[in-house]
Amino acid sequence: MKKFLQLGMGITALALITAFVPASPFPSMAYETAAAAEETAQVRGGWIDENLGPGVARWVDENGNVSSQPGKQEEAPTEKATQSEAETQSQAAEQTSGQQESTDSGGQPAGRVIDPSRPMVALTFDDGPYAPVGNQIMDSLAQYGGKATFFVVGNRAAYYPDELKRMAAEGHEIGNHTYEHKYLNKLNAQQIQSQINRCNDAIQAVCGVRPALVRLPGGNKNSTVLQNVHAPMIMWSIDTLDWKTRNTAKTIQAVMSRVRDGDIVLMHELYPQSGAAAAEIIRILSEQGYQLVTVSELASYRGGMVSGGVYSQFYR
Repeated sequence: MKKFLQLGMGITALALITAFVPASPFPSMAYETAAAAEETAQVRGGWIDENLGPGVARWVDENGNVSSQPGKQEEAPTEKATQSEAETQSQAAEQTSGQQESTDSGGQPAGRVIDPSRPMVALTFDDGPYAPVGNQIMDSLAQYGGKATFFVVGNRAAYYPDELKRMAAEGHEIGNHTYEHKYLNKLNAQQIQSQINRCNDAIQAVCGVRPALVRLPGGNKNSTVLQNVHAPMIMWSIDTLDWKTRNTAKTIQAVMSRVRDGDIVLMHELYPQSGAAAAEIIRILSEQGYQLVTVSELASYRGGMVSGGVYSQFYR
């Protein structure tokens, strides 16, 4: 009987301890897993990790499934995208018409004044779109009333639709940088035309603008390229080598040490250092009296362009 009484008292003591001891302060693995799932669940039909750079972002579909291939949407277009495709195509003609109505005979947006007697420079940015950098560049241009030309890679267009629509809406020029950034001098005639046409189609599907200018990846060309790119081909007079140095100060110096009226400046949209350099270049050039114009605007005051022509500058 004594043993039974001791056992009963032990059980009672254990119950009292359990009731008054606070819960463990350490979160369980189940809690951590739930928190991570909740974070991913905030995105549907969009990209995550976009700020980590091109080719790193992952697609989250409408069901919350995360793509296993960074930078690519592994599934067929979502139902939402399919439904909006018809709307995008139907709006393309309206946007193009609206842009034509909002421009004057000089090809510049209504209300935009360019003085032909003052110096002009065309800043150009390749390899986009990439919103974290592209939006920074456009913010700086908006501050100083400038415009630029963005040579876009076609297979990236659908990843950054809002940025492309902003380019078009704010009067920047959108150019063709091929569909897959292929070196055209290594392709045959049919492949060259496919790269150009698919890029034009991809950009137009997103923002309603069909590019009129082409920049050849690497600037590489041969007789086959010249015969099969039926648009003005835009080279450059200042190569900042920003893709190589990835250095803000060196990029600024590359421009400011030699810039002159009529230059076409080559930069890239993919690198934060290029965005920072562009912001400073835009400020300095504007304060020095340069007008920051698109390539087509610059050409319109300096003799124009023809399809199949190759242009690296528009000096007086």
